[in-house]
Amino acid sequence: MYQVLLVEDDTALRFIYSKMKTWSECGFAIAAEATNGKHALEMLEKQTFDLIFTDIRMPFIDGIEMLRKLNDIGNTIPVVFASSYDEFEYARQGLILGAFDYLLKPVEQKKLAEVLNRAKIRIDELNNKSKLQPAVEKILNELKISPDENKFVNQVSLYCSENYDKIITVDDAAEAHGYSKDYFSKLFKQNFSITFHEFYSRIKIAYAVELLTTGNYKAYEISDILGYSSVDYFTKVFKEITGTTPSKFKSGEIK
Repeated sequence: MYQVLLVEDDTALRFIYSKMKTWSECGFAIAAEATNGKHALEMLEKQTFDLIFTDIRMPFIDGIEMLRKLNDIGNTIPVVFASSYDEFEYARQGLILGAFDYLLKPVEQKKLAEVLNRAKIRIDELNNKSKLQPAVEKILNELKISPDENKFVNQVSLYCSENYDKIITVDDAAEAHGYSKDYFSKLFKQNFSITFHEFYSRIKIAYAVELLTTGNYKAYEISDILGYSSVDYFTKVFKEITGTTPSKFKSGEIK
């Protein structure tokens, strides 16, 4: 069962949500309840959850501020808002901050099921602990970053590992992870200390070094494998990162 943290200051609504069969039918269980964002953040320090289902307007710390604080610490638990029609502007702010989705009150079980089934895909991606490619691990080690200690780092590293043979922009990465470009860039810099472009380029060149080391590939072949538009551009990026050209590296002039 996927563990849900229910955050709602209305006692009656918490009771109604807890009685909905949709949770268990979709493989979820309300593991804990919090009365506001402040209470929820305190609980998150002691317990892990797979999903946060929260009201927007609450005392002390509301849903928007809670999500902002989660983002600041790199916590990528999917957050689903429940909001009234007159709270749409708040819901929109939540989506900009990276909320997974929002539902209008009163929450319909059919709509809830649709959101939960999509959330399962996101949660499984976040919890994917498959081994990173050696090239990605190499760059993370150089940066002294452990993907096991931060879901955001793990998620983005896996994304880069799976797309090393393409040209991925920060816009692509932000969209894939449900963030705005500006917020993703800010969050990435906070967690990696370099930009996404720098990180992704270093990963691609690390792959290039592995291929060159085998002695079985020429520069233009590696350029094509890694998805570069031209061998000249690949050579330029390779030299910027390694200080030498692919041909000199392969010939053994520089190792």
